[in-house]
Amino acid sequence: MHPEPPLLIIAPIASDIDLTRFPWCPAASHKVCVNRAKFRNLEMMEVIVDAMPFLLTRLTAAEMSERLAAGTSDLLSCDLPGSGEGAIAIAPSDTLASDRHVPEIHRRLLMLGQWIGESLDATTAAWMPARKLTRFAWFDNVVSQYLAGRGFPALFHISFLEGLPGEIATRGLRYFTGQEIHLTLPPDYRRADADERMADIIADIIAHGRITLLSRSKDSVRSETLTYTPSANLEQVEIRIRRDAKSRIAAER
Repeated sequence: MHPEPPLLIIAPIASDIDLTRFPWCPAASHKVCVNRAKFRNLEMMEVIVDAMPFLLTRLTAAEMSERLAAGTSDLLSCDLPGSGEGAIAIAPSDTLASDRHVPEIHRRLLMLGQWIGESLDATTAAWMPARKLTRFAWFDNVVSQYLAGRGFPALFHISFLEGLPGEIATRGLRYFTGQEIHLTLPPDYRRADADERMADIIADIIAHGRITLLSRSKDSVRSETLTYTPSANLEQVEIRIRRDAKSRIAAER
């Protein structure tokens, strides 16, 4: 059983394209090694990048549309792909699946996405754990910044779902940490502050791992207290932010 591909690079792909003869762009031609012995069909192949194996799968327009139709997509400055476009799906191989969150592995996966998109003149990139779609040019830019040492591109990898007023949940964080967040904010929190706060929490959990114990932390800079309540199976953590007394008085003025 092969891992579900998290990254789709969407482009006008010929239905008879042979992945073993993929037209790699110059940037990739000397960095990608194709394992021709592993698969004997035209729809899937294994490639090696810096000794790390990844699986590429060709999706027809119908197969890609079926995957996108399986749930609500979060469109980031783009439209849904055209009816004539297919995709190349990219996944860490089964030997890397349990370590997919490791930054060096994830960077290679994103780099493969860049190379494939450049090779095929791609239009769109999709991150399936968050069901996020964006223009390929935007994806290419944020990945280049990430590979150059900028911060983790959370906007591409994680969707924010709004529930009741003052509540935000993540979709896609589980891919990296095994856990999603449900955040409850004070009623006077501005949306820009909420987005910034969520980004800080996500970065902390990605860096240090999921929350496994009921705990509390104090943010003296923001004059806030955060309580963390993980679910029994640890797949979600409920985080509540409470303003401390001085901060509440200031907010009420």
